[in-house]
Amino acid sequence: MGLSALDVYTGGLLGLLLSAGPVAKVVVFILFCFSLVSWAVIIFKWRQFSRVERDGDRFLRIINDSDSFKKLANAYRENPESPFYRLLIRTYKETAVRQKESLDIRPETVPAVENVLKITMTEEIERLESRLSFLATTANAAPFIGLFGTVWGIMDSFREIGLRGSTSLVVVAPGISEALITTALGLATAIPAVLGYNYLLARLKGLSSKLENASNHIINLITR
Repeated sequence: MGLSALDVYTGGLLGLLLSAGPVAKVVVFILFCFSLVSWAVIIFKWRQFSRVERDGDRFLRIINDSDSFKKLANAYRENPESPFYRLLIRTYKETAVRQKESLDIRPETVPAVENVLKITMTEEIERLESRLSFLATTANAAPFIGLFGTVWGIMDSFREIGLRGSTSLVVVAPGISEALITTALGLATAIPAVLGYNYLLARLKGLSSKLENASNHIINLITR
């Protein structure tokens, strides 16, 4: 005679997981994967944004102390991973094309440099924004995935009631436990994703402002 889900329940979260049916276990596995990737994205983007913010502060300090674009280019050390460095190098290349041996640029060529900076800014913001969409997807999808497990668990409970003709706790407990655990895990997956997404989005707006300020400073320097 086989054991029911309630028979193998050993208590605690692990017991709930072990006693859950195959559908509930699949739902839990999917939510676990979403949660794991979400936390990885949050930690990665937090570290990336922190690094970019520090470099942006340093770049703005250097640019405020520079009275020409040439001095800025000489003072700011190479940092290929920095969006601010890429702003600088794109501007440098644009000016080098227009002025073969000088970093100075004539006023009539400023619009071309402004366009280069705008394009570079857009590319850098898109690069910084990458992977944030996964957090938004997790925040929206996880509760519904958990809800699917909830509905399935309740359906199991009603099926057992129909088969056994009883509404006792022994009959309905396995299905209800599946419903509760998938609901809880759905929320536990979605809430950090929502908070992480909003937090990182706010920091991204701050970085966008710094990039815009840096672009304006560069334009001011090359028109001197």
